[in-house]
Amino acid sequence: MEDESQVMRAEPRVKELPLEAVALLGEGRINEAIRSLRQSEDLSRSEARRRIDAHFDRDPMLRVQIEAVQSARRRKFFVWFLLVDLAITAGIIYWFFYRGPA
Repeated sequence: MEDESQVMRAEPRVKELPLEAVALLGEGRINEAIRSLRQSEDLSRSEARRRIDAHFDRDPMLRVQIEAVQSARRRKFFVWFLLVDLAITAGIIYWFFYRGPA
C-alpha cells in the first residue's frame, strides 16, 4: 500500500480556480465556468478545460453533483416540451373536428 505522502507528491500542482468559476461549476454551468476562467486568467480554451478537469479530479463528487443537475434540467425540458406538444396537438384536433359548421 502506498504511503499517503507519496500519493500527494505524485499529484501535479494545479492552481486553484477563481471563486466565480467554482460557483458556476456548482450550478452545473461548465461552459460558463470555462468562459469565466478564460477571461479572468487569459487562458486558451484547452488550458481552461484542462484546469476544470483537474478540479473535477480533485473533487469527484462535484462531477456527480453536476451530472445530477444536468439530468434534472433535461427532465424539466422534456416535461415542458411534452406539455407544449400536447397543447399544440389539442389545438389541431379542435381546429379540425370541433370548430363548428363551415
